[in-house]
Amino acid sequence: MLTRPKLKALKKLLFILLLVTPLCLYGKIFAVFVGVSEYDQPVGNLTYCHRDAIAMYELMKGHTTPECMVLLTDEQARHDSVVHHTRRLFREAQRDDIVLFFFSGHGNDNLFCLYDRNLRFSTLQQIFKECKANRKLIFADACHSGTLRQEGSSNHSMTESNVLLFLSSRSDQQSQEDSWLRNGVFTFFLLAGLRGGADTNKDGYITAIELFSFVNPRVKQRSGGSQVPVMWGRFNKNMIILKL
Repeated sequence: MLTRPKLKALKKLLFILLLVTPLCLYGKIFAVFVGVSEYDQPVGNLTYCHRDAIAMYELMKGHTTPECMVLLTDEQARHDSVVHHTRRLFREAQRDDIVLFFFSGHGNDNLFCLYDRNLRFSTLQQIFKECKANRKLIFADACHSGTLRQEGSSNHSMTESNVLLFLSSRSDQQSQEDSWLRNGVFTFFLLAGLRGGADTNKDGYITAIELFSFVNPRVKQRSGGSQVPVMWGRFNKNMIILKL
């Protein structure tokens, strides 16, 4: 039988464990991966953005089912198609699920450049607002992606709890491709982190703070300080991004 002091100590221990234990991952992951290297728009072609999206898609095959994912690259990544598939897929998500929108390509103030025309961030905000999932993620490897933080700060759908934006660069920075890495610099280290590199405490989970702490300094170092990823939103730093 537990004495009062022992019971009090046990309660204290349980309280501490609750504080340091990551939010548990339940349900499914619904994900849309968009990468545009070749454009119909007059913005200039890129080299590795389609590879970024494909690599992310291949990685996530081990964490969710094919019907929960959509991959759209180059000509497939037309505005209406991206919006349709993102809205359709994210509407299937329930409260305990995670939704993830990944984009690699040209970016500008509060928009992503798709194959035929631009996707306004406000459109993604509306799709997120309609989604039931408790955890909503945007990973963006695009120039000036930090501007999404500025626009999102005034929009409720991006400031509610457990909405996370992991952006490849600050608002005034370019996001770099790397011929040696054969990916965008941000995506290369994002992939490395999600494959297990970011699991610093070796508990089998990648949390938000672990992912940021892994990716941010490596991108900064590889780019010589000219590209600095930012993570923004209202979320528990121990929110689980991926279970290994």
